[in-house]
Amino acid sequence: MLVIDSSIFASVIVKDEFYEKCKEYLSVDRATVDIAFAEAGNVLWKHVRMGRIEKEEVERRTELLRALIRASRVYGSDELLPPSMKLAVNHGITIYDALFLSLALQLDTNLVTTDRKLYERLSPDLRRRVILLK
Repeated sequence: MLVIDSSIFASVIVKDEFYEKCKEYLSVDRATVDIAFAEAGNVLWKHVRMGRIEKEEVERRTELLRALIRASRVYGSDELLPPSMKLAVNHGITIYDALFLSLALQLDTNLVTTDRKLYERLSPDLRRRVILLK
């Protein structure tokens, strides 16, 4: 099992430059955090606002996003908050990113992301737990 962060779901929904690599990770046994709905949904909204996706497409893509995330084991951010806060404070990463990383550590697996800034902020021992798609 792998932990998939919001960037992977968002990439597939908006079909950005990471689309081909990201969609491969949607066929594996995967887990995610409940905030993936809001974070990936926000990316979809931004693409509509920028005119990259037609408004008529939003409903269909929103339902696809929901289905993709629901096909994962979705964990609640409330349970992950205490260890995530510790990671965020100690490593200078956002609580959002820390939630996904904390889940990967809890499940003793790797986190898959396209977030280079997150990856670069982590210590070498935590970087080994992250699969950065480029």
